[in-house]
Amino acid sequence: MGGSKWEQRRVETTQRLQHCALELTLERGFDGWTMDDLAAAADVSRRTVFNYFDAKADVVLGPHHDLPEETVAAFVSGGPTGRLFDDLVQLAREVLHETSVDIELELLRRRVESTDPKVMAIFRARFEEHVEDAVALILEREGEGFGAHRARLVMRLLVTVFDSMLDRSAPDLTRPLPDLIDDAVRDARDVFAD
Repeated sequence: MGGSKWEQRRVETTQRLQHCALELTLERGFDGWTMDDLAAAADVSRRTVFNYFDAKADVVLGPHHDLPEETVAAFVSGGPTGRLFDDLVQLAREVLHETSVDIELELLRRRVESTDPKVMAIFRARFEEHVEDAVALILEREGEGFGAHRARLVMRLLVTVFDSMLDRSAPDLTRPLPDLIDDAVRDARDVFAD
């Protein structure tokens, strides 16, 4: 988590707000707390909460991050490696790096998503939006002949790799994220090589 002190403070505040929102959701359910409750739990002003997040769903699920245009253009043109799955893994790495993923926060988010039906529904809707955006990029890169069903399958496999990465992190939260990703990708390759 490099960058300026301001950037570091922004990341820390974003993560603190998300952590508090997830804890509130576990305790009270998604509809059982307000943004004012979140501000009090995080010990910030209501204004600060809204400077970071527009809505409860955003703070619980995490902010949406767009990839830089040059990264998307490189992917669509067949880069960086020329192998679709490897390039998608690289895009995922960039998103995880850019967003300063906190594994503990992701594990807590996973717990909330699996226990609160409202959060589960919101997560599913957001997930489908992201998948459709990715499918469009894959089809732009690979051509319509690749097929939307195959593109969705590739994205779901990538999500499964990410989920495996979270499973691997639980016993040892100190392992570097790139190592966890590499292990999960390696295991996926091994499974499909059999």
